[in-house]
Amino acid sequence: MIKPTIKKPAMHDCFIGGEHCVELLFPRRSRINTIVFLVLMSAFTGCVMTTPVNYAPSSVLSASGRVSVLDFAYMPAINGKVKPNQVRNTAIGSVLFEQNVGTLFRDAVFKELRFVGVKVDDQFRTLTGEIEEFLIDDLGYRIDWTVRVTYIISGPVSYKSTKEIKRRTAKFENPLGALNETIKLNIEELIKDPEFITAIK
Repeated sequence: MIKPTIKKPAMHDCFIGGEHCVELLFPRRSRINTIVFLVLMSAFTGCVMTTPVNYAPSSVLSASGRVSVLDFAYMPAINGKVKPNQVRNTAIGSVLFEQNVGTLFRDAVFKELRFVGVKVDDQFRTLTGEIEEFLIDDLGYRIDWTVRVTYIISGPVSYKSTKEIKRRTAKFENPLGALNETIKLNIEELIKDPEFITAIK
């Protein structure tokens, strides 16, 4: 009786095949160990990957007023703690976006304000901000997010307030969706502030 032979994937094929092939080579590894293995291989080969983030507004709030959205300063990068396109995290590897974090957040604020009904073309009222903290604590089995932003309005009525969001999500359930949701929740804290609404009227 001829025994069927099972061909194991070659190492070259596994680098092309990605996570699925790693599972074939290491069937007893947990999903977490597999991802750690891939991150380590990227580090050893000098491969740096950036993540595209396409922010889509989704707030169900409504507001009215008028303000122009200008630049947002990413303080951790200005202070030399991270790169301009890097979010601080606690696990192995670096979280790098294709866009700078300040640009990403500014665009998100612009889109979200316009989405809820605010006119974003005022010549006399400007909204800027300072992103003081953007932390992804992803060392364990869950992700703890911290986003702290100071919003500043210059115009007939001045406004300055710091909004902070802390939340916890599952580690392997759509992390980009969780990222967008965390940003949105921080912006919603701004929209829900009566003093902000007064400043843009």
